[in-house]
Amino acid sequence: MVARLMRHCDGKPMSPTSATPPVILIAAPQEHSLSSVLQDTQYAAAVQVHTGTLALAWAPDLRPDTIILDADLPDMSGIDACRLLHNDLRIGHNVPILILASDKPTPEQRVTALRAGAWDFVPYPLDADQLSLKLQTFVHAKRSIDLALADAAVDPGSGLHSRPALARRARELGALMTRKHGGLACIVFDLDPDPADPQAGRLLVQTARVSDVVGSLGPTEFAVLAPGTDQVGALKLVRRAAVALRGTVGGAAPESTLRVGYDSVANLTYSPIDPVALLARAAAAVRTGKPEPDAPWVRRFEGGLPVGAAVAVPALDKRRAIR
Repeated sequence: MVARLMRHCDGKPMSPTSATPPVILIAAPQEHSLSSVLQDTQYAAAVQVHTGTLALAWAPDLRPDTIILDADLPDMSGIDACRLLHNDLRIGHNVPILILASDKPTPEQRVTALRAGAWDFVPYPLDADQLSLKLQTFVHAKRSIDLALADAAVDPGSGLHSRPALARRARELGALMTRKHGGLACIVFDLDPDPADPQAGRLLVQTARVSDVVGSLGPTEFAVLAPGTDQVGALKLVRRAAVALRGTVGGAAPESTLRVGYDSVANLTYSPIDPVALLARAAAAVRTGKPEPDAPWVRRFEGGLPVGAAVAVPALDKRRAIR
């Protein structure tokens, strides 16, 4: 069923006015009237799962136009699931995420949800007309952003590779290293300097090798793709970068102003992995990875996926779809 819902299998973004039905991913513990409401709107393709973990597992392949999360999921809060989805590089920052709540959110909850990447709250019980109009507006905005990003190889704020360009370069480097039996390391730097300060990106470029690729994930978040690099090499790069970046944070110690997450594969031929997934794991490690003993501000993605992250989903579970 998921394969049938993959409406842009060629990898090309859809026009905002495309006739292709938008796809919505719903994460809610129980079936409720949301399903029937969506059947009466333009959402001819909707998939419901019952946990945040399953939503995280399905979203990268499903590539939904909108995600609706119940505020109280069995395995995590809707806001926590929103944060993980929003930070997953395979999903994208431009996918609208809505929080379904039976109680009116407090101002503090709204702020927390917005910081987690939510676009809005959806009150329950539902107003079908209001929900339909809201979804149409959000989908149009999302598809417009998709088209704009498709051709944006450079992040305008930093002058570095953009998120889509990083994904393309990750796959190119992954293919090259697979042929050469080489490794690949992905390192994500999350800094606390003034977001308007462009020095951080430039300093990372100067610190990196000629073969490395440096890109921007956000105003203060950067990624380095290092081909032919294992865990030891990744840590050496991190230490060089930390010294160089001190100037952007007033010379402060890295543990107070810098957070780093990384993951690496020593030989992509023997240990194949989607390079974009490797980059996503590095981004997740910034907050959930295992701290290095001598540098706790550096975290390594280790073992299974962190709590709330994507896991393998049995094929039979993917038959639950709303037509």
